[in-house]
Amino acid sequence: MTNEKTRPYFHEVDEKHLFDLLNHNSDWLWEVDAQGRYTWVSGVVTELLGYPPDYVLGRTPFDFMPPEEAERVGLAFTEIVTAKRAFSGLVNRNRRIDGTIVVLETSGIPLFDDQGNLSGYRGIDRNISTLGERVLQLETIYDTTPVALCMIDLNGRIVMSNKAMTRLLASAGSGDVADYFPDVMPECWQQFLQDFVAADNSVDIPGREVMFCERYYYTQPVPVYDATDNVIGLSVTWVDITARRLAEQKLASANQVLQQFAQLDHLTGLFNRRHMDEFLLNEIALALEQGLPLSICLADIDFFKNFNDNQGHQSGDDCLRAVTKALVSASLRPEDNISRYGGEEFLVILPRTDINGALLVAERLRASVTALNIPHVSSPTGFLTISIGVATLYDAKARFGEQPLHSIASELIYQADTALYKAKKQGRNQVVSGTE
Repeated sequence: MTNEKTRPYFHEVDEKHLFDLLNHNSDWLWEVDAQGRYTWVSGVVTELLGYPPDYVLGRTPFDFMPPEEAERVGLAFTEIVTAKRAFSGLVNRNRRIDGTIVVLETSGIPLFDDQGNLSGYRGIDRNISTLGERVLQLETIYDTTPVALCMIDLNGRIVMSNKAMTRLLASAGSGDVADYFPDVMPECWQQFLQDFVAADNSVDIPGREVMFCERYYYTQPVPVYDATDNVIGLSVTWVDITARRLAEQKLASANQVLQQFAQLDHLTGLFNRRHMDEFLLNEIALALEQGLPLSICLADIDFFKNFNDNQGHQSGDDCLRAVTKALVSASLRPEDNISRYGGEEFLVILPRTDINGALLVAERLRASVTALNIPHVSSPTGFLTISIGVATLYDAKARFGEQPLHSIASELIYQADTALYKAKKQGRNQVVSGTE
């Protein structure tokens, strides 16, 4: 049983021992009031900063930091005080009494009065100068890199972000690093939830492109683990690729224009022979699949060489344009295709059209050109006319079997060309069918 007379002695010994511990170790203990002014400091401050405790009391931590550092740490500490939360690992540079720099790692807990109001902080500073400069350098690189960086915890809180990320969030009117990510970017958050699942299952997380506030970003999430290898968040890189995407869109538009030019005849604006070949093969494939007829009309301007020689090449070009306009205006369907087959020849492809329908279309085409009433002194009629050969593909599968599509196309065009030859031999300015 303890003797009552010995208790004060042990109390004094314990108190002296406690102060020895506080004032003679490697860590500096302190308390500040709600305004951040030191109200108590352990004697270790003299070893760390070179100032006696009495000099430090009443001053703030920022009084011992270089101005830029005081501003940086002050912003971080203001956020901590506003949230009234504990903090740890706050790395900061301090200037000693002799002008040299010491790097400290600061941690603290909030203190509250009886009414629950924040009355200050109690904390500890540890000298990490050997490692601290490297940490601060890395923090500077992290904070100043133009690429947006952030860390998101499992609840969607943005627990860390650099200046570029702050600017990115500010573009949505959300510049606070404590923002709740599901509210800021709900669509992205759904993707990040999938990334958490992938990380838990040791599956690689792919990068992806996202659009936010009318800008394009390439994001690459990387899982963050704690000491026991549990996923605690995602570190996400946001690379602004807006300029690249806009350039790609312009290039795609330019390629589309080039492709259109590659498909069109420069003189008439009709599809050219190359595009006609592709279109005809596709329509033959559909006709084989659906068992429907397919017709073509091969038209040729009568005595065009004589017209060109007598009137000149410019007039010949104008004539081709006028004929093109007449053919296009001959009430063709949207699915029909008209192309310049070569020279003064035109090919019209009529999907799902039998021979009777094709002959009616051919007559409209011929009449449209005749209605132009273009003078042609070398023609027996005295004006410009066209001759047309018509061919129709029926029951292609039974007739051609497994024959290649290009062979079927060649046969169909041959029939139309043969019919065109008959039309010319029979006096021109007429329509002849080449289908048996």
